[in-house]
Amino acid sequence: MVQYLLRKPKYPLLIETDRRVSGARSGRGIDRLCKQASFARKESYIVVDSAGEGWIFFPANEVISPLTTLKRWSKAKIIELFNASLEETGIQERYEPRSLSNRRLEQIVREIVEFESKL
Repeated sequence: MVQYLLRKPKYPLLIETDRRVSGARSGRGIDRLCKQASFARKESYIVVDSAGEGWIFFPANEVISPLTTLKRWSKAKIIELFNASLEETGIQERYEPRSLSNRRLEQIVREIVEFESKL
């Protein structure tokens, strides 16, 4: 079971895995994802919550911590992280919203989680 250092992130969230960036809608979703996904290549992985706050996942301890060097993520950076992970795995589809200025950051994260669940 994944533990949280200091406080919990705001769901839904995106989490980097060895394969690609994946989404989780709840604490149960992150627990399920951490059991199914591979976390063997690095000591820590990027997590971005729906408020655009950066977090770190430490798979050895199964802990998500807000203590990271990149605290604030922009809409464009989140989309870039997700699409780059798709490119690395050879998936041709990309998340491409029509207008970033008309969408809240939380909505972008929610849409990416929905998009990723259909892959």
